[in-house]
Amino acid sequence: MSLQMRLLAALSALPGRSTWSSAENVRDLMERPRPSAPVPHELYQVNHVVTDTVTTDDGTFTTHSLVPATDAPRDTPLDICIYVHGGGYVQGLGTVHWNLVSDIAGAGTKVVVPDYGRAPGYEATAAARLLDAVLERAVAEADAADLGIRLVADSAGAGLALGWMLDRLGRAGTTASQAGRIRRIDRVALISPWLDATCDSPGTEDLVAADPRLNPDALRVAGEAWGRQAGVRSVLVSPLTASDELLASLPEVHTWSGTRDVLHADAALLARRTGCPTTVVDGALHNFPLLRTPEGRAARAEVIAFLAS
Repeated sequence: MSLQMRLLAALSALPGRSTWSSAENVRDLMERPRPSAPVPHELYQVNHVVTDTVTTDDGTFTTHSLVPATDAPRDTPLDICIYVHGGGYVQGLGTVHWNLVSDIAGAGTKVVVPDYGRAPGYEATAAARLLDAVLERAVAEADAADLGIRLVADSAGAGLALGWMLDRLGRAGTTASQAGRIRRIDRVALISPWLDATCDSPGTEDLVAADPRLNPDALRVAGEAWGRQAGVRSVLVSPLTASDELLASLPEVHTWSGTRDVLHADAALLARRTGCPTTVVDGALHNFPLLRTPEGRAARAEVIAFLAS
């Protein structure tokens, strides 16, 4: 394990450093919601950025699209990658998310970033409807130019993304066109995924002492708020409650997980149930591919290569 990762772990363990160390912290956070960070100025120097809105029954939401700034025309067709950010369903996009988005775009991909509504003002069903609309636009664009569609998500965003896909593939009310659009997603990259909002995956409690950032009690508070309409144990909110048959309907999935992360238990259970490849880095923290450490940079390169292949 690199010195940088060890130092980050030590800093994260200091009192007051982690929002997700207690349930009280998360309740306080939900009482003071903040907007997502804007696209950093420096990203405009290497990307063409387009900001748009999508309106659903739940309101109007911002989406951002990034393509690499090259000598090619801005409207050159590129494979599309939808990115669903983490933040425990209560925090918005941050600088680490934007840096990942820019790196993915730099590999020659159009990255679409929906800024979905978060708890306590919104919940999972509203975010799923937004993803329906975002995917519908992406499929129309991809079909017109014979492009691929990929999906990448981290932490809670990974739970939202996978739960949304499984919910749409498995519920009786899904139309054939909705299911067909989900099946246009040909591969999914999940980074430190939170796949059980109840934090009951086998082995979760065994990881608590080693994780300086996340506490299951804190996560459960956010999970309850996020699942207040759909149900915290629904497939949409906790995708690991899906049947093996439904999980088998997913496209190619690859996960990245560190062993100093309580959510490693979720990634391990998904791998056991589906056989999906999982890159496990011993001693790595939650969301380590988003961190500027040797382990993070190596994993980020793997994520980008997987999405681009």
